[in-house]
Amino acid sequence: MDNYNTHSENAEMYLVSMAILAESGTPCPIPLPRLAEEVDVQTVSANQMVRKLAEEGLVTYQPYKGVSFTDAGEKAVSLILRNRRLWEVFFVRQLNFTPSEADALACRMEHITQPEVAARLAEFLDHPTTSPSGRKIPDLNHIVYSPSSIPLTDLHPGDQAEVLAINLGEPESAFLRSENLIPGTQVEMLAHSSSGVALIRIEEQTLTLTGELAAGILTAPIKEPQNG
Repeated sequence: MDNYNTHSENAEMYLVSMAILAESGTPCPIPLPRLAEEVDVQTVSANQMVRKLAEEGLVTYQPYKGVSFTDAGEKAVSLILRNRRLWEVFFVRQLNFTPSEADALACRMEHITQPEVAARLAEFLDHPTTSPSGRKIPDLNHIVYSPSSIPLTDLHPGDQAEVLAINLGEPESAFLRSENLIPGTQVEMLAHSSSGVALIRIEEQTLTLTGELAAGILTAPIKEPQNG
């Protein structure tokens, strides 16, 4: 059995907070004060937990630089977030909770869900790939964040990228889903204006996004961004 269930709920909270920060574009290593702010504790408390996680082989900590996941930590947090987001889908689809209500409930369930339960839940839900808020549900071989992730607005014309997460409200996320723009989608930047308006290609269709929408879409470049 995977050993992530042996970690304390408090430790898992730190791992999830790190992943969400990285998923939202915070570069790794994540500064300790930023992690402490996310977890809502004093920096000294965050330092103590990070050192404990480092002793368990889940993170590496560089003084004055920050904290990063090890391979074991990436696997552990991927499993936790998979549980959380599968439950979010369940609560919204089956019980008609709002996405924000589902997130609060799923946060309690993520720590106690055994692998067999998660597997059956995924099968019952027909293996969803995104949460109701538009975040990618990791499969068992996928890490949910990328240290090289950038907002869509940072892509140059001709660049291609994979959408990692959509950090927008539910109405905006629903609109993007209706246009087939979800985590896992590959996009190509065709053009963008100085105000941030972006023209992108998704498969055979083009889509124009406002600067606000484009800034809320986190991507992982498939090739190196071009200069100019």
